[in-house]
Amino acid sequence: MSSEANKQAVLAAIDEATGRRNQVHRVLAQEDLVVTHATATLPDGGQAAAFDLWRITDGRITGHWGDHEPIFPQTANGHTQVDGPTDIDPAADTQATRTLVEDTVRTILVGNDFSGLERYLAGESYIQHNPRFADGISGLAAALDELTKAGQSLKYSEVLDIVAEGNFGYTRSLGVLAGTEFVFHDLFRVADGRAAEHW
Repeated sequence: MSSEANKQAVLAAIDEATGRRNQVHRVLAQEDLVVTHATATLPDGGQAAAFDLWRITDGRITGHWGDHEPIFPQTANGHTQVDGPTDIDPAADTQATRTLVEDTVRTILVGNDFSGLERYLAGESYIQHNPRFADGISGLAAALDELTKAGQSLKYSEVLDIVAEGNFGYTRSLGVLAGTEFVFHDLFRVADGRAAEHW
């Protein structure tokens, strides 16, 4: 099936499959994988930012991995966890996006190599939607430094999945934050050969 058909299969089933109401902001697909980024209304009425990864086989959902975190009323960067551009640029080079996003995550978050942030990220124009981090590479560096000083260092260990479409690329990774194992979801918008925005 086509990527568009796989997206439609997910969108038709997402509320029932997740047990929550989803306002989907971004959806991208590559081969048999679909990623959704949504504002989720939970059964208790609370709201969360949610990432879900879906595997589609012959038009049916055959795999699902998802996580969500509460919506922060205030963030370090002034953005919400879900705002920003939503349209995928069909003219963008999907393979170039995939390569950049994979290299960015593997170098910075798995390898803990911060020596070339400007190579991967759009400098001080880098827009951040992680509620704990300020915009720009200075915001990222400062937040990671503060985590380390507080004994809560962040270290990814393995990239599990990569999905790219046009100018958007997503990774699902394993790692540790403050000594606790986590699954991390990262979505990037790429512009001019670097990551311009991160959710």
